[in-house]
Amino acid sequence: WDGSSVPDIQSVQSISTYSDHRMAMSFAPLCLKSGSIIIVDPMVVTKSYPCYWDDLRDLGFKIRGNHSD
Repeated sequence: WDGSSVPDIQSVQSISTYSDHRMAMSFAPLCLKSGSIIIVDPMVVTKSYPCYWDDLRDLGFKIRGNHSD
């Protein structure tokens, strides 16, 4: 990406974490703009913030998938 254009945020479908908990945690709020996203390997956050998804749910985020329900 050369910075000349901004990707359409509505077209973001999934975010790969590459085994990096910071990727999942930093991109999760993107759903506020895009409507929904998929975080590949969401449990990677357990490395530093085991209750991350529960805390987002408590804030009103709708979370589905491979995590504690």
